[in-house]
Amino acid sequence: MSNMKCEYCGRERDLKKINEVNWKRHVSSCKLKFKGGNKRLDTLNYFFKTTKPCITGILDLDISLNNDGKQLVNYPSASCSSFFNPTGISDSDVSLNNDGNDVQICSATQNESYSQINIEEDTSQLCCYPSDFPNDPAILPTTVSYELKNHFFSLGPCQPSALELKNKIFPQKKDSQGVMRSFHETYYHRKIEDGKFVKRLWLSYSPSQDRFYCITCKLFGLPKAKKTFLADKGSNDYKNIKRTIENHESFPEHLTSEMARVMYEKNVRIDTGMHERVNRKVAENRQIVSIVIDALIFSARQNIALRGHNEKHTSTNRGNFLELCSFISTYNPILKLHLEKLKENKINRLSFLSNVTQNKLLCILADMVRKDILKQVNKSGQFAVIIDTTTDVSNQEQLTVILRYIDEGKPQERLVALETASDSTGLGMFKVFCSITDKYNINWKTQMIAQTYDGAASMQGKYSGLKTRIQAENPKAMFTWCFAHKLNLVIVDTCDCCINTKTFFGNVGALIEFMRARKRTAAFVESQEILNPREQKRRIKRFSITRWTSHDRALVVIQEKYSALLKALENISKANDSDRNTTSTAKNFISVITSFQFILVLVLMRRIFSVSTEVSNYLQSKSIDFMQAIKMVNIAKNRLKILRTDEGCTEIINTAKEFATKNSLSQCDFKMVRARKKKIMPGELSRDEVLQSPTDLFRCDVCFKVLDAIITSIDTRFNDSQEILKDLSLLTPERMLSIKTKSELPSSAFEQLSNWIDIDTNKLQSEYLTFSNSLNDLFNDNYSTTTSIYNDKNNDRTDQPDFSSKISDDSEIEEVSTTKMSSLDILGLLSSHNLIAAFPNLYLAYKALCIIPASSASAERSFSKVKLVKSRLRSTIGQNRLESLLILSCERDIEIDRNEAIDIFAKSSDLLMQNLLFK
Repeated sequence: MSNMKCEYCGRERDLKKINEVNWKRHVSSCKLKFKGGNKRLDTLNYFFKTTKPCITGILDLDISLNNDGKQLVNYPSASCSSFFNPTGISDSDVSLNNDGNDVQICSATQNESYSQINIEEDTSQLCCYPSDFPNDPAILPTTVSYELKNHFFSLGPCQPSALELKNKIFPQKKDSQGVMRSFHETYYHRKIEDGKFVKRLWLSYSPSQDRFYCITCKLFGLPKAKKTFLADKGSNDYKNIKRTIENHESFPEHLTSEMARVMYEKNVRIDTGMHERVNRKVAENRQIVSIVIDALIFSARQNIALRGHNEKHTSTNRGNFLELCSFISTYNPILKLHLEKLKENKINRLSFLSNVTQNKLLCILADMVRKDILKQVNKSGQFAVIIDTTTDVSNQEQLTVILRYIDEGKPQERLVALETASDSTGLGMFKVFCSITDKYNINWKTQMIAQTYDGAASMQGKYSGLKTRIQAENPKAMFTWCFAHKLNLVIVDTCDCCINTKTFFGNVGALIEFMRARKRTAAFVESQEILNPREQKRRIKRFSITRWTSHDRALVVIQEKYSALLKALENISKANDSDRNTTSTAKNFISVITSFQFILVLVLMRRIFSVSTEVSNYLQSKSIDFMQAIKMVNIAKNRLKILRTDEGCTEIINTAKEFATKNSLSQCDFKMVRARKKKIMPGELSRDEVLQSPTDLFRCDVCFKVLDAIITSIDTRFNDSQEILKDLSLLTPERMLSIKTKSELPSSAFEQLSNWIDIDTNKLQSEYLTFSNSLNDLFNDNYSTTTSIYNDKNNDRTDQPDFSSKISDDSEIEEVSTTKMSSLDILGLLSSHNLIAAFPNLYLAYKALCIIPASSASAERSFSKVKLVKSRLRSTIGQNRLESLLILSCERDIEIDRNEAIDIFAKSSDLLMQNLLFK
């Protein structure tokens, strides 16, 4: 009997399994393999010193069996690759180990030393958590949805290497024969007939359960394939793993699953291509809508009509909006192709050009602007409201709501709503105001600190006006009467204060109406062309009740173009084609305007309006604060007082004489009045009447009377504003610069202010004194900067008054010079120099002061926009469309994010969402 143990490999012969012939073959094979015939291999250390067995592309891990069947694992000292690379294994040497499994051996010789680990204990508990591997097949439920299938398919099969597992090895357990067995990475690949290895995409190992599955049958198999044990529960029979894998690969159900996987992958690629095409179309649609938005914004900001009378393709003028889109399409091929498809009447449910789309986009754009405004209001924490009403061209009462607040140290007045007020009473407007504030979440009961309206009884009525109803729920909402409206009432009082001014403005009004006729206007312009060919041609201006400076503008044209006006009247009176009424009226006007009395009143009113108009224009600025407004009114009153002196009256008379002489008038002075004698009756003393000169009569009955009336009207109408000033006068720059110590502060300093805006009085006094001691130096150091800021904030008015150039009194010059520093400048210093944290109470005080509106001119400006938008040809425009156009027109400086607008527009319907949102 042959030896029972191989002298080359050390294997013992099993008589029941190996016969004599096979044993001889085994010994001969070992002899050829190990040419050192007298060497006994108790271990495989000699083999590992000469060659490095590895699983190519997975890890440099050496596995074999020792003499007693225990698994030996040799770990190299160098780190190894963790993923399979099938391109690197085609030329490898592969042999079978004792249990018949494939073991691939690389022929590359290594010089590294390897440490040998004899694993004898059970390591079946070395499992990982499912969260470590998101594609773990064990966590896949029995019923798989389409989304879950797509997710697992995108992750691929779970094929971790040993280095990715816990303790860097696959879990091991003993089989029925006591042999330690485990899963191995070699099973991820299959050797085909030509000797190459291909990856098994269906084989998925579960690190959490130490089982291997068929992920293809689990995801794509038919019901019969899903019930196989590899797809349902998996297998951990590593003793028969090779036979199990080979048998499963030959099942028809598995092959059907593999075909289903391929078809699914192909469909996914088709979906991907479809998504690319859809997203390309979405990008084109978004570009078209972006152009539409730009056209809408342009039309809204230019106050031009969008729609035309005939919008058919055959029309020569389809309206501003469609014509503008057509013009832009010449420079945009995508829009041009879109318009050509629409013109060819191709089926297209989305044109993006209809009136419905226009209304939707306009509302979205206006809401975005309003949202930005309300965001700034909430950031400010305090605001004032300006409300006014007007009647539009369709005879509807329009109520506008303007909010004034401080944004980054600068005052802002923004339009937030325009609503129709069917009830113009105080209660009706209060209900509209409440509905607007509730609709846009405006917290007026706690954040509103001031309100400004005109002089209408429904606005400022003592018992049932809008002011009273708001103050009933918010007592801190201080009311101020619009300064510009009050100053206009002062001018109205002046025009009717004496018989001379009444006659003068009556004659001027009649002259204006007479010269407004077409032929007479042409005659007036022709006279200007003859007398002053290089000067600008002007036309007679009408008097207006709502235009506060209309009286001054009408008198300016008459005074500057007096000679042309006189020549035009003479030509009209002498024209052969003039009727008797025209000729007679023209001669009467010639006699009126050539009288010295008319010239005197003309010069007087021009001097008065030169003061009031400058103040009125300044009061209409958004950047003026309440203190500045009161100061300008007081300065105007003082200038009128200077004019009410004998010197001022004499200057007016001399100016009138020079004007009459310059224009070669027959009357260049007062008419000489004959001395009148009184008849002496019996018993009376004989005495002649005291002669009163025409100069004295003009001074007393006209000049002084008119000036007294306007000064008294200013005192009466602005008295309430002066009362408000008493509580806030400490915040004026003049008072702040004059107070240096706490003893100079009044005992009740800032009490009214603290009750108004809830501020700490003691802290405010301390901050006030500290800041006042350094204010002058701080302002002078930054004078150039503050001057530019001051100019920037007033650059919206080109007709700002320059009082310092027209005042001769030294005290008033000093007073005007202090206007270079205003409350807004102090607020700007606190904001720009990051002093808000250092002087928080002082900042709140000045912010509240600058929030108080001086006038409601912003509301009047919005009404001017209403008349431009809702014109006679657009009288049927909808209220929502009107409001949106008005907000876009008034608040044109607010930037609009086109992409955000398109996203909001796309979410308004499923069809738009499908065509405007990327997949």
